Amino acid sequence: MDTVECTLADYQDDLICSDNRRVAIIGAKGCGKTWAGARFLLNQVTKQPNEQHLVMLNTLGQARDVFYQDIEPLLQQLNWPYHFNSQPCNLKVFNTIIHLRSAESDAIERIESISYASGWSDEASFYDFESFKIFVSRIRNGSSIVRVTSMPDEPDHWMYDILSKGKFVIHEKSLRDNPDKNFRENYEEILRSIYNDSQLKRYLDGSRVSLAGLGLFGIDPNSRQPTEIDKKEDLYIFWDFNVAYRAVSVWQIIGKDHQATPIVACVESHQMKKQTVYDDAIELARLYQTHEGTIYLGGDASENKRSSQTTESIWQTVRRAFKEEGVPIRSVVPSANPNVKDTIQCCNWAFKQKLVRFDVNEKNVYNSLQACRADRYGEIDKSGDDKPGGAKSHEADTARYFLWHIYKRLYPGGKSKVWAI
Repeated sequence: MDTVECTLADYQDDLICSDNRRVAIIGAKGCGKTWAGARFLLNQVTKQPNEQHLVMLNTLGQARDVFYQDIEPLLQQLNWPYHFNSQPCNLKVFNTIIHLRSAESDAIERIESISYASGWSDEASFYDFESFKIFVSRIRNGSSIVRVTSMPDEPDHWMYDILSKGKFVIHEKSLRDNPDKNFRENYEEILRSIYNDSQLKRYLDGSRVSLAGLGLFGIDPNSRQPTEIDKKEDLYIFWDFNVAYRAVSVWQIIGKDHQATPIVACVESHQMKKQTVYDDAIELARLYQTHEGTIYLGGDASENKRSSQTTESIWQTVRRAFKEEGVPIRSVVPSANPNVKDTIQCCNWAFKQKLVRFDVNEKNVYNSLQACRADRYGEIDKSGDDKPGGAKSHEADTARYFLWHIYKRLYPGGKSKVWAI
């Protein structure tokens, strides 16, 4: 069989090659956790052939991503024969079966009657406690080798206690422990361009830090400046649809920085509360029908599909209203919404690079971004959205969709050769 040469740090070697039955890497972004996990898995194919092995991630979508991004390229390098069925997420390498599974509660039952010779759990801190216990309990055949990789989490997270009680060898590592010097230096620069304070300690240093309740977006108050709509320049109208009201933010590109990166401004915002979305769209179409530049409509892609009760989707309704009012538009609604964390990181990069402005009279989007707090997973805490007087994240969502549209190929995390952050 073919081999692939690589340089291993001691903690990676322990996870991939050692006879220790239980090893965990709890480390910062870019320390090589998933990289090592993929190599552990294929090492088990050679050490325990003709057995069943398990890979578990938080969602089935993440499991597929790990296969295509980390496992399949390695199989191709090794020139090993394999077959992957993406629907049940079953992988066959030679005569060895590998199940890629989700830790979600409605899917965990699929492994409760199956025994495995090895198991690798990635991003374990996102599981619920019961799912992780079931994962460990199913590794009971052959050498019964268990590997866990995860980002660090809150100091009192159950993960640390159960790994200690389970007698795991635990390696807590930072990005700087990655043996690839060029990568870690480049990646540290990227992380510093996006994160501050506690988030940077968690994502760069691998510290046990709670993100819950932290402000999610780092906006400079000096970004508020008088900015009038230029009737001759393109206008971007981005929507977020919800029950209370439809949040709409209006943007323009107002210049470029010294690297020719677009500088954008939120020039207006609206909380649309007509009886129907159609009525909202008619009102906006009439408001902007004399605009001379091109008008782009974008935002929440989840409303691209029509329901069984309607003849058209919400987006089709919006576009129809603009057309009926004689307002030509171009749609930039994607086929699916981007990953929430990707959009948060993209926004924070744009804010740190001072690429975003807010008109001094615009309050909805600016205040929404300022009010956004992180949940324990580092995503947007939406628990107050439906409560009277609660902080609303709807306008912040429109900003995320727009800034992702403009900067998704420009911010460092959007470059194909940089590991996902």
